[in-house]
Parts: sequence; C-alpha cells; structure tokens
Amino acid sequence: MYLLRSGMAEDAHGDCPGSGFAAPLAELVWTLSDLERRLALGLTNALSEEGTTPDQWRILETLERLDSPTMGELAEASGMANASLSRTVDALEDTACAFRLPTATDRRRITVHVSDRGRDKLARIRQIVVAWEQTLQQRLGPDVATALLEAADFATRALGGAGVNLDLQSRHVPPS
Repeated sequence: MYLLRSGMAEDAHGDCPGSGFAAPLAELVWTLSDLERRLALGLTNALSEEGTTPDQWRILETLERLDSPTMGELAEASGMANASLSRTVDALEDTACAFRLPTATDRRRITVHVSDRGRDKLARIRQIVVAWEQTLQQRLGPDVATALLEAADFATRALGGAGVNLDLQSRHVPPS
C-alpha cells in the first residue's frame, strides 16, 4: 500500500504518481515546502528581536558582499523580484541602514550602499542568526543539519537551479 504522510493520496496498486521512486516526488515537494515555511517562521521570529525581516537581512548581507551594487545587480544577486527588492530597500532606507545614490558616470543608474548604522545592525543580526542556527542544530542534531544542507546543495546543483522544467515522469519506466 502507498500512503503519503500528508494523507493526500493512497494507492494499493502502486500506479500513483511517484510510485517506484525511493521518495515520491510530490511528497518531497510538500515536505520541503513545509520545512521551508517552518524555517522561515523561525528565522522571522528570531530576527524580530532586531526589528528586521529575512529579506532585509539578505539585502544587507548582499550589499556588504557586493559593495554598492546597482539595483539590477542587487536583484540578480539576491534572487528577489524588483518590486520586493524596492520595498525592502525602501524599508532599509527608512531606518537609515542603506541609501541610494546615482552613479558618477550615469545619473540614471542608482547604486545602493550600506550605511554605518546598517553595518552595526548587520553585526547584531549575524549574532541572532548564529544563535538561531545553534538552536536548530541542537534540535536536529549536527549530523541531520549537515545532511540536510548537503542534500539541498546537491539537489540544487543536480537540477540546474530554479526554473528548470523537469519531465521526470516521461523518463520513469514502471517496474514490471
């Protein structure tokens, strides 16, 4: 009998989507989505101590790494959509953690910079994130945390990144 933990599908004959795989792919997607939601909620709660969001943390880290990128470079490096990125940078500007300036060569191009206040905030955020990660490792155990990270990294590389259209069903030959 085949039963997804989510209780969404059941098949006694083994002809349901994903049968024959070590882990049914639909269940994997649901499980990973649930894990992502739980991790994001935990991180959001931890960062609320500093009055910041995961997106703001991501942008401050990216700004620190790229050293005054344009908005386009920042969008590409962070993986955020332009509208979300603009809202996040606006919020960082409102708290004086970042600021935008036109480039010297083309005043239409805008670069984003981390302020001193933003660097101080980033240092505090990093301490919060380290504490949050330590809590996760204690709850999961260091071996599971490492295995999850390695599996996620391997899967990302194997699938070629976001937006890949995987037609796995056409390559699956049911057992005889």
